[in-house]
Amino acid sequence: MLNWAAMLVSMLVQFFLSPFTVHHLGNLVYSVWILVVSTVAYFNLLDLGLRSAIVRFVSKGYTQGLHEDARKVVCTALWLRIGIGTAIVLLGTGLAAAFPRLFTIPTELRQATRLSIILIATSLAITLASGVLGAVLAAIHRFDLLSFVNIFRAFARMAGFVWLLRHGYGIVALAAWELLAAVLTGVGLTWFCWITYPELRAFFGPPDMAVMRKICGYSIYVFIGTIGGAIVYHTDNIVVGMFVTTSAVTYFAIAGNLVAYAREILFAMSSTFVPLASGFEAEGKNEKLRHLLIQGTRASLVLFLPVCIALFFRGHTFISLWMGREYAVISGTLIQILLLNQVLAMANITAGGIAYGMEKHRPSAIWAIGEAIANLTLSILLVRRMGIYGVAWGTVIPGIVINLICWPYYISTFLDISAYEYIWKGWGYAALAATPYGLACRWEEQHLVANNLAVFFIQIIAILPLFLLACVVVFWKQVRPHFYRRLGWV
Repeated sequence: MLNWAAMLVSMLVQFFLSPFTVHHLGNLVYSVWILVVSTVAYFNLLDLGLRSAIVRFVSKGYTQGLHEDARKVVCTALWLRIGIGTAIVLLGTGLAAAFPRLFTIPTELRQATRLSIILIATSLAITLASGVLGAVLAAIHRFDLLSFVNIFRAFARMAGFVWLLRHGYGIVALAAWELLAAVLTGVGLTWFCWITYPELRAFFGPPDMAVMRKICGYSIYVFIGTIGGAIVYHTDNIVVGMFVTTSAVTYFAIAGNLVAYAREILFAMSSTFVPLASGFEAEGKNEKLRHLLIQGTRASLVLFLPVCIALFFRGHTFISLWMGREYAVISGTLIQILLLNQVLAMANITAGGIAYGMEKHRPSAIWAIGEAIANLTLSILLVRRMGIYGVAWGTVIPGIVINLICWPYYISTFLDISAYEYIWKGWGYAALAATPYGLACRWEEQHLVANNLAVFFIQIIAILPLFLLACVVVFWKQVRPHFYRRLGWV
């Protein structure tokens, strides 16, 4: 439950901070801030896919009682992350010097931009190091503690940003606050890991070379997939900044951030599927893996589709009320384009978590690289013809191919389930349940007026019972036993 609360808090914080930050920094400075964050985010590639490896091997060791093996994994991963963090700080310093040559940065912002890059890179280095212990909490299913830390960081980040922006501080102060939040988060993760998994208390020791080879053998494919993901998720703003204008980044970032909030939910959900799948495989429970695939896919879609449908049909109105009327048309259209692939990615999130949990993730790494190359190539080609919308289509088209064709076929090959059964039982039922709600959203956008966000949300909430009723009808076989039990009939 706390895991869902953490995701909700993160979304609400971002929902509040985005317009607040844009209006206090201004369009140009906010665009520079987004470029700084997006560019430094590429340093996540140096993680080499270690988090998934930590979750996989610690979960397996914890389930089988092999705590010394789990401890060796944590020790080795921590040393690797410390080395990676040091490299990130050095690379960030180099990037800071070159950044004004890569983008058109006003002279008065260049020094602040350089310092912000160094601070953000340092906070990323600390986040990666402490993330080893966060992965341990995920591996032992202590998502409650992990969520508590994430909630704390979200509120701390919001409070700091609001205070700093209201007192007239700029991007350097925001970057410094991000660094402080990273330090506090690291302290919290270390403490919780210390008290919940006492067998790992001596986690800071010399690295084990045999374990390092095992981790690298698993994580190399995660790393390759991460490279593809970084290009897909973080290149768009850079392409817009280079080929359109620096100030146009804000328009794309507004739409991209809304999709990113949804993506955060997906990543949080997939993190729960990885240790579950790893545990089921270790116990030889193949039927439970197939059940997890279908039920996890349905749950992901049922939770996620109402948000996607509302944004697709009513995104222009929402962005106008949320960020300002001047962003409604461009950002509203961008969100419609980007959602086409995001819904399909959401439909495969359970499949991806199972593949990673069973060490069946190698093909997905190759797909990710192919998707990244196609994404970057198409974005650069289409931006010249279609402007900012071309960047969105360059992102969406390769993703649709991967999510609509590759994932359904692949997951069926090692779970002994047909691709048709997976799509129909996993995707089809949820799509049927969402159809009445989608039609109602479209009708509201055409016939109702929302003068403020409160009215907008009331309108959305008013038609949610349609979706809930449709879910009961479509999933009646699953709902019926619980319904009868509530009535005391069984």
